[in-house]
Amino acid sequence: MSRTASIWNDDKIHFLVEHYAHISNRKLADTLGVSVPSIKTKSRELGLSKTCARRKISPSIEANILRMSENNSYRTVADKLNVSVTSVHFVVNDAAANGYQKRTKEETSKMISETRVRLIKKERARAIFGMDQKTKLKLFPNKKKYRLRERLKRCRYDVERNDTDVYIDDETRRHANIEAEAQKEGFRIFKPTVEYYPIDFLSENGAAEEQIFAELKRMNING
Repeated sequence: MSRTASIWNDDKIHFLVEHYAHISNRKLADTLGVSVPSIKTKSRELGLSKTCARRKISPSIEANILRMSENNSYRTVADKLNVSVTSVHFVVNDAAANGYQKRTKEETSKMISETRVRLIKKERARAIFGMDQKTKLKLFPNKKKYRLRERLKRCRYDVERNDTDVYIDDETRRHANIEAEAQKEGFRIFKPTVEYYPIDFLSENGAAEEQIFAELKRMNING
């Protein structure tokens, strides 16, 4: 028996037939504990369609779709209102044919870009804390190296942005295991050299410095 057949039982099939027309595939997948492709495959086998979804959209839902679509993607609107993306498109396009002002292509592009940025930030945060991604976005060319960089920063190492140079000083609380792991991934640990001038070194402001030092000494500030 194939895996596709094994995940479907009479109760799931009945639920799918009952609700397929007016609930989004993603919502159905979450409810039934299957994947979206499984929903699509099974709906085709059963001859189901969402064309009747248009007739099940109430006036109040239509109003919400139009209001929310101004500042949200159609996918977001569909998920929040528990309808299909097709239904959202239909409602917006039908309203536009009757004088409704749809958002422009520029506004849509900006919205998609901002949504993608927010999604990437969330996925990166999940990755940093060792959680699985919810999307298939390729966030890091080297996820292990990215996590190591964040660990080093949390341990107070000075890490160059988008680089593999790591700097330490006498106050750095060093972690041998993390440093060894980082070096295997190509990070380089540096301890800057401090150059001390000889006591008799004279700068171009030597006379002024000597005068200031003498004054501080006189005031018993410098010992």
